[in-house]
Amino acid sequence: MTISMRARKGLTLIETMIALVILTGAMLGMGMFVTRLSHTSGTGYEMSMAGDLAVARVEQIKAYPVYSTLETKFVATETGIAGYPGFKRQTYITHTSTSTKDYKVVTVVVTATALSTPMKKTSIIAAF
Repeated sequence: MTISMRARKGLTLIETMIALVILTGAMLGMGMFVTRLSHTSGTGYEMSMAGDLAVARVEQIKAYPVYSTLETKFVATETGIAGYPGFKRQTYITHTSTSTKDYKVVTVVVTATALSTPMKKTSIIAAF
């Protein structure tokens, strides 16, 4: 008893539909991945730029030779920073002076429209 089987040519409708569902799921997953990746890359770039601005300001203050005039020279809010459109940099200096210690706490806060949280760098500077 032999049953002759006709040779298959192509895919059945069910096989084609299953392949399309799998392909659609994979494409939607890739679309979500690419969207998240581009958002994360952009945010990382903005964070890096904000960090560079904050560190540059702190280093500029550290290198300033006149300790007594740090507040008058550097405490400010800067907008429109050349090369950094959309960024704002604020510099705060708090002076602590007692009979045994004298130092200044320098804090630089950088914000931008693309950043959800501001970048903040702090350093302590003392007179020599």
